[in-house]
Amino acid sequence: MHLTQTSKYLALLGLVLGSLAIVITFYTNIIDEMGDGRSLFGAIVHYFSFYTNWTNILLVLIYLDLFFGWTKLSSPVNCVTGLSSIIMVMIVYHLLLSATHSPQGIEVLTNVVKHYITPVIFTLFWFTSRHIGSLEWRDLYKFILFPMAFLVFTYAKAAVTGEYPYDFLNYSLNGFSGVAPIIGGIVVLILLLGSLAILYDNKNPDAQ
Repeated sequence: MHLTQTSKYLALLGLVLGSLAIVITFYTNIIDEMGDGRSLFGAIVHYFSFYTNWTNILLVLIYLDLFFGWTKLSSPVNCVTGLSSIIMVMIVYHLLLSATHSPQGIEVLTNVVKHYITPVIFTLFWFTSRHIGSLEWRDLYKFILFPMAFLVFTYAKAAVTGEYPYDFLNYSLNGFSGVAPIIGGIVVLILLLGSLAILYDNKNPDAQ
């Protein structure tokens, strides 16, 4: 992936807005959760219980790597992992969570940024970058490793604390028959988005 002037501006905008949203929500989460009786460690773990936070942090790290080249985190596979995950975050939030989620204060703004604005910015950023046919079909399974890591973390944490970040993942409440279709649907959505990205990457006029 090579950055165009447009994608550079979008990456900078995504970096600034994403970083601000992450810092603000991390701070407010720690204050609120410690006010409710959690320890500092417990409040930090609670913050990392949400896939929205995982994905927005991933996008910020990708932007940083693109600008500074610290690691290979901005590899084509990781960029599509971020792309498919953040689109999934927006879809799942809008369809399953928004009706029952009532943020207050500054979180009203950060909630919109994390669930709607950063997905749009990163999608536009990805499409306005120059692609060179660097993705292959054998990369498809790699796009689900990030969400699978989150699921492993979620159920390991739930085994200890009994807490789930989202009701639709609550095995104790919904059982296997209630949770499995949701997880299966998420995997299918990630694979579908990843497949579309591979097709675009290989059919793009800039591909070599």
